Amino acid sequence: MNFSANDFGATGVAKVIAEFERPLVFGMPGGHTINIYDALHSMQDRVECVLVREESIGTVMAEAYGRIAHTPAVVMAQGAWVLGAGGIGVMEAHLGASPAVILIDATEGGSFSHHGPYQSGFGGYGAYDLARAMDAISKRVFVAIDPVQAVQMTQLAYKHAMTGQPGPVTVVFHSAALLAPLGEDGVERLHATKGYAPINPTPSEESIAEAAKVLAKAITPVIIAGNGARSEKSRAALAAFARAHGIPVVTTSSGKGVFNEESSLAGGTMGSHGQDSANELVARADVIIAIATKLGSSDLLNERKDLVDAGRQAIVQIDIEPLNIGWTQPVATGILGDAAAALPMLSKALGDKSFEGETHVLASGGLYNEINIEDWKDRERVHPRRLARILSEVLPSHATLTCDAGENRIYMLHDFQVREGMDLLQPNGGGGMGYAIQASLAVNFADPGRLPVAVTGDGGFAMSLHALMTAVESQRTLIAVLMDNQMLGWVKHGQGDRPLLSDFHPFDHAAIAFAIGCNVESARSEDEVRSGLKALLSAGGVGVLVVHTDPNVSFKSVETKMASKGHEEVETYEDVEVH
Repeated sequence: MNFSANDFGATGVAKVIAEFERPLVFGMPGGHTINIYDALHSMQDRVECVLVREESIGTVMAEAYGRIAHTPAVVMAQGAWVLGAGGIGVMEAHLGASPAVILIDATEGGSFSHHGPYQSGFGGYGAYDLARAMDAISKRVFVAIDPVQAVQMTQLAYKHAMTGQPGPVTVVFHSAALLAPLGEDGVERLHATKGYAPINPTPSEESIAEAAKVLAKAITPVIIAGNGARSEKSRAALAAFARAHGIPVVTTSSGKGVFNEESSLAGGTMGSHGQDSANELVARADVIIAIATKLGSSDLLNERKDLVDAGRQAIVQIDIEPLNIGWTQPVATGILGDAAAALPMLSKALGDKSFEGETHVLASGGLYNEINIEDWKDRERVHPRRLARILSEVLPSHATLTCDAGENRIYMLHDFQVREGMDLLQPNGGGGMGYAIQASLAVNFADPGRLPVAVTGDGGFAMSLHALMTAVESQRTLIAVLMDNQMLGWVKHGQGDRPLLSDFHPFDHAAIAFAIGCNVESARSEDEVRSGLKALLSAGGVGVLVVHTDPNVSFKSVETKMASKGHEEVETYEDVEVH
């Protein structure tokens, strides 16, 4: 796209957005960003703009969109309110490595910025510092003070969001950057956006050979797959690699959904609220292949030696970001590159080497054993663990589930079985409430062929009513499943016999959702859950299933045995050479 000397900075920014791979803007016009929206008015055939009811809706949608589509969406609104209201999604994208481009203005008051004008965010006396504040929750922040910088920094934002570990990149615009013309000299300094393409490394032959040498000595290897393996190509490469060499696959909680849990090689979800079988597989492994995971301390049960121990296990780590390799655990060898490229190369290097992964999965206890609870069909409320199981049975294979923070997420991590074709996302960085419905709305834009299903508690549901309004207004399709136990379950069950500020008034959530314009079903039994889901699936549009769940069931009921018992001696495999 050509730039003109008469183009204002805002027009140049709009032209750059139109050159993105899949131009999509979530936001609300405000401040000087109104000028960028004005320029986009004539580009609506190329750029899709989505009005959100509140800035946090836009940032969470962008985070989920980036994770699913593997390309950044743009969030654009007045800077004060992206920071003040929309910080949840930016922080989640930063901590969870989702690409996003955040375009905001400082509303600094121009030549009056040193006199503390209304809403000023450029850091002068009497003002707040928008750039410094966003720097705390962004991968990188650019500050544009002239129109050429506005264009170039928007181009760089796309590049930096996608190079290495993905993340949100923020551009803060001074008013002059958007309101001044580019000029002839400025145009000569500008180039097409395609020249700012992200660059990521190709795995080296040497690192592949070293990893194959480590695996050649293995007896009971296991794969730990993380959220970074979520792309279609990475998941296909992961499945093919595990199948070709008979290696069990365990996922981190943020990685749940990247591997088909119906597979005989599926070890489940590790961690404090995953399956005991998954932790057992990892603990007994002599070689760990960590794929697109940082191996964070929360995944490793605060780095328990009887789960993962680099002194007795050889770790091969594959990651797109060099800083992540050997960050929390020393590695035998690291492979720098995308899993989709590295795994076929490693498979070729291993040749016909195969392990008895199915046998090890069975020996660990297997996945999804029958839930040891009473028959709840005649009770007045639904058991939340049974609800998670029913969702995995009834929902179609093209469903993408999004979870909120709190107990609902724990039950889904532990008891929902991700079948072939399904996907599951949870807030894997900050873990804030008010995530699931916004994220499911983003699925509509990232992959229109998917069925978005949001699972939330009544606390998160109340925080997301404006997201339901956006979904209805934009005529999208999604189903929200509300676990209604009239409390902040995680908080109250953690408070024990001293609960405080954790009970809710028994609001009629079904009536509220109906008033917004949703199709609504309520359930107090498992049969009503099944029939309600089928009715909403048939109705299409925006549906809400209010499930009255048992408030006496606690997240502690699914805590892994390893999280509560002391350290145990685990066999050391001396045949493995750890460097």
